[in-house]
Amino acid sequence: MLLKKRPYRNLNTLHVFKAALKHNLHTYQKVCPDQAVCPVLKSNAYGHGLTLVAEALDDEDVPFFIVDSLYEAYELKKARIKTPILIIGCTHPDNTHASALKKFRRLPFHFSVFNKEGAEVYAKLGVPVHLKIETGFSRMGFSVEELRECLPTFKKAKLNIEGIYTHFSDADNPQNHKTEEQMARFQAAVELLREAGIKPKWIHCGNSAGAPKINNSGTNMMRLGISLYGIPVLEPTDPFYIEGLKPALELESTLVSIKTLKRGETVSYNGTYTAEKDLTIGVVPVGYYEALPRSLSNKGFLEVNGVQCPILGRVCMNMCMIDVSHAKAQLYDRVVVYSRHANQKNSVLNQSATAGTIPYELLVHISESVARRLE
Repeated sequence: MLLKKRPYRNLNTLHVFKAALKHNLHTYQKVCPDQAVCPVLKSNAYGHGLTLVAEALDDEDVPFFIVDSLYEAYELKKARIKTPILIIGCTHPDNTHASALKKFRRLPFHFSVFNKEGAEVYAKLGVPVHLKIETGFSRMGFSVEELRECLPTFKKAKLNIEGIYTHFSDADNPQNHKTEEQMARFQAAVELLREAGIKPKWIHCGNSAGAPKINNSGTNMMRLGISLYGIPVLEPTDPFYIEGLKPALELESTLVSIKTLKRGETVSYNGTYTAEKDLTIGVVPVGYYEALPRSLSNKGFLEVNGVQCPILGRVCMNMCMIDVSHAKAQLYDRVVVYSRHANQKNSVLNQSATAGTIPYELLVHISESVARRLE
């Protein structure tokens, strides 16, 4: 007789909603009709799960999935993802040695070039590259002057320039002056390439905040990062604000203990919360390792049975305590850590504001130990 396999129940599960991802992608495709919209999947797809999100969008026929590292690119290829991959982070020259030539040519990887040393490596490999232009971020890339000096060397080495791009540093500012300045420098760099007889297929600088502001600017591609996951980056008062984005995740946990906290008793490390009256508290197996920053201690909220329950005391490494006095809570009840409903106190947007940080930081810190499920 065969024994029936019992299902394994995870204490913590991240639900990723395929329909929301597609909706957000299609929303930007409508807003930016002159730019091919490329999903950014770096940093474990902003915490949502690298291969999970790639699998959800692999049928969308976008030019690239954009990642940060060669490691992420290989993870996608191991998962048999068909969409070409653009690596916008640094790749160490030791990982692009001559013996990798055939391997790289078989894989649809495009690499970013930030300096002339990198250009020399990629010219020898013959792989397609995108030139990064420094236009005011003061981080990575060729200035317009450096590009002018290097172009003859690029042409002589037959560097396979498939793209040119920059990155905006202040695109979420409604004043838009810095973005306009960066755009002017970038267009000057594109013009230098054209004067040299180089016509890259892909010209891109728009991100979630910047892309709607630069239509008809000569670019033909944008990189959709945080807003792919339903997080707006512009204020509703900004004329380019995009309505209707849908949060693409919900993080749930489990109530693993319920107890009474007597008036005058403290809870968690350093006793930073003292009960002013008798309370019913619940223990949730989520802490700053799994997803919940310590800065939400005594400030954040988790949801139980539709009730927003305040966090009491310090958030621990793998646990936190909440006030469930009004939630009619029972052992092993479902707890919503990050809600998919943007208006809830425990949405990613609101929790990050309470924590004094940005949504990106909360999302990318969702531990890989948390089970992820595509819905």
